[in-house]
Amino acid sequence: MAYLELNCTTAAGNTGKQNCVEDFGQDDLIIICPASTEIATKTLAETEATWISLFNAASSSRCYPLFGHFNGEFDNEGRVIETGWAGKKRTVRGGTRSATFTFVDIPFYNHKELRKHNGRTNLAYFAITANGYIRGWSDDNTVFKPFPLSDFFVNDRSDNTGAELDASSVSLEVDGKYWNDNGAWVKPSGFDPLLFDGVKDVSLTGVLAATSSTITVVGASDGGGVVGLIAANFKLTSDAAPTVPITVVVGTDNGDGTYDLTWASITGAHTLTLFDQPIGTNGYEAINSVQTTV
Repeated sequence: MAYLELNCTTAAGNTGKQNCVEDFGQDDLIIICPASTEIATKTLAETEATWISLFNAASSSRCYPLFGHFNGEFDNEGRVIETGWAGKKRTVRGGTRSATFTFVDIPFYNHKELRKHNGRTNLAYFAITANGYIRGWSDDNTVFKPFPLSDFFVNDRSDNTGAELDASSVSLEVDGKYWNDNGAWVKPSGFDPLLFDGVKDVSLTGVLAATSSTITVVGASDGGGVVGLIAANFKLTSDAAPTVPITVVVGTDNGDGTYDLTWASITGAHTLTLFDQPIGTNGYEAINSVQTTV
């Protein structure tokens, strides 16, 4: 068909009722992603490693699972109509969907980190429901995508009034057509998506020696020891060659946030931190580094 030629044929959808009715439950968790995020197949969307990879991606392409909702409030706008002569009515557009999700028991550190997302553009979100479905959309019935957001805002933290808890909340604006026209979902059986957690900030302390060091890794705000890190998480470089990592070996994970590390003999100024892009399933990033001249 040439440009500017109308196509007035529209395929209608059949209305025979299917046997099963979905039982999604309310949206209990949302995952904020760049709008360009795509999962290539349904099988990959049902695979835990796919999601871990998105959570551990470089910050520019990372997805961020938020927190379990304490409450959700919705404002679903009805269709916008225009009334003409003799009371004739025509639909101008479908309505938009607004939602505000509230979180309690969230450390203030996390509230401030969440607020850093304010002002970001080209965001989208996946929703995880109370019954374990992951909701998104697909325009080809293959590629799984998050719902594009026209606005995302982390509100001021509310105060504890004695009758209500202090809480953080996010407000979303989304065009309902993505769900209503092209909604898609998966229900993983090998893992519980409601347990998804984001990358955690940690801080490092210690002193570097020529061939080894005991490094302490704790939560950035709570000071609790971080366990389970592997050698690939640690990044040791010479300040003279900061782009060339030196191999680190974890001699012992002491189970309390301290790690006995070893490496080939070094001299001069060196820096130890964690790689910016988390490795494996650990999901930790350092907010500082240990710098020493050996």
